[in-house]
Amino acid sequence: MFVFGDSLSDVGNNNYIDTDAKCNFPHYGIDYPGGKPTGRCSNGKNVVDLLGVNFASGSAGIFTSTNKGRCIPLETQIYYYSYMLRALGEKLGSVHVKRFISSSIFYINIGSNDIPAYAYDPIGVSKYVKLLISTLEGELKRILKLGARKLVFMGTQPIGCWPAIRLINNRSGDCYREFNQVSYLYNEQAALLLKELQLEYADMSYSFFNSYRVFDQYINHPKNYGFDDSKAACCGMGYLNAEINCKPWTPYCSDRTKYVFWDSFHETEAAANLLVSMAFNGLPPNVFPVNVRELSGLNVENADVIQFIDQ
Repeated sequence: MFVFGDSLSDVGNNNYIDTDAKCNFPHYGIDYPGGKPTGRCSNGKNVVDLLGVNFASGSAGIFTSTNKGRCIPLETQIYYYSYMLRALGEKLGSVHVKRFISSSIFYINIGSNDIPAYAYDPIGVSKYVKLLISTLEGELKRILKLGARKLVFMGTQPIGCWPAIRLINNRSGDCYREFNQVSYLYNEQAALLLKELQLEYADMSYSFFNSYRVFDQYINHPKNYGFDDSKAACCGMGYLNAEINCKPWTPYCSDRTKYVFWDSFHETEAAANLLVSMAFNGLPPNVFPVNVRELSGLNVENADVIQFIDQ
């Protein structure tokens, strides 16, 4: 599995670039084996920890302008993948690598950091999302031209309900509706984009995970999923523990399994475990047209014609 995305998937890549968008200090990693911070924006593991080669970068977006200079944008992540692919081809031979890549799963979780940027763009929700999807389409086609044929696409969460974003509503604690509207429409259009790409690339298969719908259930019905708190962050200070994000000197909750959010923006390991389980074994409308388990069992034909070393 090859992973592309933002801080929800980053396992420490930002530790190696000059940025303040890092999670390599306490209390991050408190429940990770060894109890040490590793760069994961979680109390423990995140959803892609056991899955594969990871290019994800905290703060990254679909637009290269999103948090520019603080992350590895999606465009550059895909370039790094192409560089790795060329090296594999030289070492193992093109035929073997083509087959390997075409049967691999490409996990993509991106867009969350682009949505808050909407607040600074006056063009309107529909136009903003259209531009996002158009840019995303170009990047997904780059991945497909580089051999990918099995895509797992994680939709964006209702980010207006992240603890830090709730603060925008003047301490009412309500979700910020405008950002949720952008996220909802982005998910809707991203699902349509994948369907259209499948028509263009007949040997492509995909699994779309409706993170918005699933996470909305965790937030609005936390008890049903074993959580006590779905509004406040476990680690941080101030209202909803979100006015000051998780730092070595901030307090943190004693039982992380009872919180949906670890810090102001990211879910706990407990929430990540639920998301992974749903992505692998869930049913429509939460995950469609197939889940990850079903996707992994699909055979890819025409692997011998993939243009896999093409920047």
